[in-house]
Amino acid sequence: MSDINSGRVCAHCGAPATSEICPYCGSPTGLNTWQADMEYPVLECKEANLGFWTVAFPAVFAFGFGYAGLIMPMTMRKNLAFVEADVPMAFFLPFAVIGIVAAYLTILPIFRYILLMIKGKRITGTVYGYVDDNVLMNGRPAQVVKILVHAQDGPKFIMYQLGHTGQPYGINSQLSLVVYKAYFLIKKQRTTVQW
Repeated sequence: MSDINSGRVCAHCGAPATSEICPYCGSPTGLNTWQADMEYPVLECKEANLGFWTVAFPAVFAFGFGYAGLIMPMTMRKNLAFVEADVPMAFFLPFAVIGIVAAYLTILPIFRYILLMIKGKRITGTVYGYVDDNVLMNGRPAQVVKILVHAQDGPKFIMYQLGHTGQPYGINSQLSLVVYKAYFLIKKQRTTVQW
């Protein structure tokens, strides 16, 4: 009885609870993802999320610092009013580097998304649980969802960074994903209302 209360056995069938979902009856065991065993190998997962934090936020830095580091020096040299000022070009170098890095961070998720839409394959996965990411958003950790997928050489886990603090998918729910090599994207599932 104490094993059931401590979460070490499945409350539904009494089997040992080593993961978030009982391998015997398929019910959620209530076991925390940090306490669960990794029953299967973990695949490398590069997310292709398009959102504010992955595209728009670095794009603001790419535009602002790129303009200050790359375009402003060229316009200053062409403008006769700034010829006497002779601002050294090394002054603009840190702005240019930050602008280039931010542009790379903006383009990377867009490239991954396009690659997945062109070459990706649709698969399904099962949500096993959530862990806290090492990124804080408004003082709360972003979430990483643990998903079981079935590869050609057997079942594997992926740890998919959601990029927000919510836990939108229920334990043991099925997700539709698009995969190409190590790139993954959770497809938004449309809900239809039956009248």
